[in-house]
Amino acid sequence: MDFSPTDLTKTVRQRNLPAFRKVCLYCGRENVSRNYTCDCGEEDWRAEYRALGLEFDLGQAGIRRARQSFYEYDFDDPRGILQYALLPFVNQEGDVPETVGLTSFHHLPRLSAGYGCGVYLKNEGDNPSGCFKDRETLLCLLNARRKKASNAVIYSSGNAAASAALFAQQSEMHLLTFVAGDTYEEKVEFIRNRGSDVIVIGDEDTSFEAGYRLFSQLNYDGLYADNGYDNWSVRNPYRVQGDKTTALEIVRQLSGHVPPWVAPDYVAVPTANGSCLAGMWRGFQELFELGVIGSLPAMVSVGIENANPVYKAVKEQETNRPVKGDIHKLAEPDARIGSIIVAEEGYDSIQAAKAVLESGGTAVEVGRSHIRKALFDFLEKEKELALEHAILPEPASYTALAAIEMLVKEGALKPYDKAVALITGHGLKATEVIDELIGENAPVQKVAGRIIRQKRKEMGPKASKKGRRLQVEASRSAVAKAFIQLDEAHQVGS
Repeated sequence: MDFSPTDLTKTVRQRNLPAFRKVCLYCGRENVSRNYTCDCGEEDWRAEYRALGLEFDLGQAGIRRARQSFYEYDFDDPRGILQYALLPFVNQEGDVPETVGLTSFHHLPRLSAGYGCGVYLKNEGDNPSGCFKDRETLLCLLNARRKKASNAVIYSSGNAAASAALFAQQSEMHLLTFVAGDTYEEKVEFIRNRGSDVIVIGDEDTSFEAGYRLFSQLNYDGLYADNGYDNWSVRNPYRVQGDKTTALEIVRQLSGHVPPWVAPDYVAVPTANGSCLAGMWRGFQELFELGVIGSLPAMVSVGIENANPVYKAVKEQETNRPVKGDIHKLAEPDARIGSIIVAEEGYDSIQAAKAVLESGGTAVEVGRSHIRKALFDFLEKEKELALEHAILPEPASYTALAAIEMLVKEGALKPYDKAVALITGHGLKATEVIDELIGENAPVQKVAGRIIRQKRKEMGPKASKKGRRLQVEASRSAVAKAFIQLDEAHQVGS
């Protein structure tokens, strides 16, 4: 069971940590559900979209401590993001398996000259599993430790599952990953090789959304929580708390680690579910409310043409209900190139659309040709930087660079503006797609190959035990049965 709000507030105050409440994003009531749901609405989508958020209760002492944690944030500290005071459960850190955050930040001089504004890159590929999801996973892990949970479930087609598998393995937790039948086999094997059991829902015609709907229904029914599994998927309200720290680091790094602290003018974020963008916006807002920065950036959501629900929501200025993407119009080349951010529905898209509109930002759509151009721009013009720091953005991350160039051409970005492109993850997990994009260009192939070999050494070994795999039909009963089967197999095996 979760702590009651009273007990939780008492605990954090005793440890000199900020008190917070877990509340429903739609009705505003406090919420202590084990499966991160609220019964305030009848609409089916509320069982799927993130329902809960955190509200911090800060007095003057808490404000001072939060500011101080920002000022003292040390990029050589092994605690990583856990240095920031406005995170929940940092008292649960214990032996953190990996240092999360502290990722590199680079000015791109040649791209700045070519695009016509100040272009900067925040490289989340430096995280332990090679993507920004590690910030989210670490907060899920701390909450699981607080609840003394030793099992977790996640629904993912790539980065989130790879991150969760790494942290579960190193924390001796059992992870069970659900994926849709249309997930590439390369991704399924990557997740299993990191020790996670995998349930593949349906066949190659089963979409991400169809599989997630079944996963969410079983979560709403309490199947996972009743069997001692914490849900690390997008519904988990602690995930976006980790994303806040990306904003904190960008401000510190852009300012040269010394005051006056400034935010960039624009931040371009590759977006599918929308959690990363929503979390980063919350981070910038907190720094503004603390008086650390005097202005806020415009948030730019970037997605794939016709598979970008946040784009539609922003254009329609809809922030109360979900908006679906036009995925039936999605071009096949775009689907493959941008697979990790292709979305018909984004399960945090309501909060992401709010972030874009509140910040005075915009939403952008790009396709394969934009991504390919951005890849060549980066690997040719910034080759030395890429090789020195082993930077090879995953294909979907080039959307952020493409969006910056697009906004300059449209006149939205001026020559004196500073725009940050968020690189969500490393291309090591998408080598086949990168090869397709590069084609026969031998010099760029050589650069990418050198970076991949270097990064592969840094990523470490696979798990000692490969995860089990079950493929089942896309039905509620079949998925529930598979979950119980793998849970029982784990109990016998352990």
